[in-house]
Amino acid sequence: MSNMEKNLFNLKFAAKELQRNSKKCEKEEKTEKAKVKKAIQKGNTEVARIHAENAIRQKNQSVNFLRMSARVDAVAARVQTAVTMNKVTKSMAGVVKGMDVTLKSMNLEKISALMEKFERQFETLDVQTSHMEDTMSSTTTLTTPQGQVDALMMEMADETGLDLNLELPQGQTGSVGTSVASAEQDELSQRLAKLRDQV
Repeated sequence: MSNMEKNLFNLKFAAKELQRNSKKCEKEEKTEKAKVKKAIQKGNTEVARIHAENAIRQKNQSVNFLRMSARVDAVAARVQTAVTMNKVTKSMAGVVKGMDVTLKSMNLEKISALMEKFERQFETLDVQTSHMEDTMSSTTTLTTPQGQVDALMMEMADETGLDLNLELPQGQTGSVGTSVASAEQDELSQRLAKLRDQV
């Protein structure tokens, strides 16, 4: 087994690991959602919000791991071709130094930097990769969008059959307030559904 073949194995293994991590985050997201529901039932909005933020963070992290898994997979496919065609260049061999440690770290930023080095070795860097980069950097931020958090809390409240009056100013709890809130809610649900379809 040549050095490059060993690296190829490591890349494929890392792609699987990243996928596993994505599933783990998905599981965590479900756990946090259940906690949101429980807190809402107890009328504990603050606690519910914390769990909702955790759930959204886990969801975004899950997507990031999945994206990186696909990216590592794509690089592995290119390395495979290079190995098969005996086109492994000296510079490509140089890139893989210290690769094991980076891949094992499961640190998305480090792996991303490593994949970038690899991709530079392949002349034709497809547009898709740079597009993925943009989407990833925008979703790796640690802040959780309040809109998403509110929407998730509303969703959990709906499921428990409870009314959750978020951000409605005092004295506006009449029908006008509710119709505006429900219109916004519908729009949010539609946007969330669209997002889910894209993922």
